[in-house]
Amino acid sequence: MDLHYLTGVAFGVFGGILTQFGQLLEKRAVNEFRKDSQENGFFRRLVKSPIWVSGVIFGLGGGTVAYMLAQSMIGPALTPGLMASGLIILAVGSVRMNHETLNTSEIIGIGLMILGIFFLGLSGLAINSTQVRTTLASRAALQRIAVFTASFFLLSLITRSLSPRIKNRKGMLIALANGFLSCLSDFWINPLLALVLIVLGGHSTPTQFIIFTIAALILMSCATVITWQNQLAFKYAQASNVVPVAQVPIQIAPILVYFFIFALTPPSSISVFYILTGTILTIVAGFLLGRRQEVPID
Repeated sequence: MDLHYLTGVAFGVFGGILTQFGQLLEKRAVNEFRKDSQENGFFRRLVKSPIWVSGVIFGLGGGTVAYMLAQSMIGPALTPGLMASGLIILAVGSVRMNHETLNTSEIIGIGLMILGIFFLGLSGLAINSTQVRTTLASRAALQRIAVFTASFFLLSLITRSLSPRIKNRKGMLIALANGFLSCLSDFWINPLLALVLIVLGGHSTPTQFIIFTIAALILMSCATVITWQNQLAFKYAQASNVVPVAQVPIQIAPILVYFFIFALTPPSSISVFYILTGTILTIVAGFLLGRRQEVPID
């Protein structure tokens, strides 16, 4: 492994730590106001909370910068798994900072999630900027990207629409909807990074400019909606359940990105074993973490 790859891995892990620490701070602020409905100023009070603002700075600010650096070095297939290493911080911090409780199945679930992410990280499914630009020049690949984007947006919409109807799973369903949106962010940040210098330098083709614009719009929209919906999910469920449940689609989507969108072959035969093992463990972990009954507060 060269220094470039290891640096990308380090940024991915560091980004995950910052992101989950930010989530813990946001959840702590939400706990202070969770009995209030949106109509009674829930979000207005949140944005005035120094704890919540600090969480956004750590998670959305510092975490995103580290995430973008990791994406630019090792691509969209490997970075989401490395970012999820912050689940260790989340598990410990949820108990210590926010006084959450974890039953045996949830502890096993978090352990399986971390192990699954570890296996996915070992798969070595790195994608470089050259491969991204080459893929964006293919009409067939652009069609696959359109299918991927529409499918995950629809899954997010369906999951979110179900949340008001299933009261004791509301937080989990909102988290899952956020997970599908995060999959779109994880993918679309790569075209943005691959084309930003070309577009800003005035050397892009019309197609490249359109793709860059679409990527920017999707990323801004997803970041806004995810941040807003995260606070709603925190109203109804523990952070130690919400965040790992959102990780289920986030960890599975890179496999689709690698094999379906980029149509790449795995770097080695053992990679297939790592991919399958990691995916199965992640799905099982998501099931264990999503079993807790929520108490409706509205």
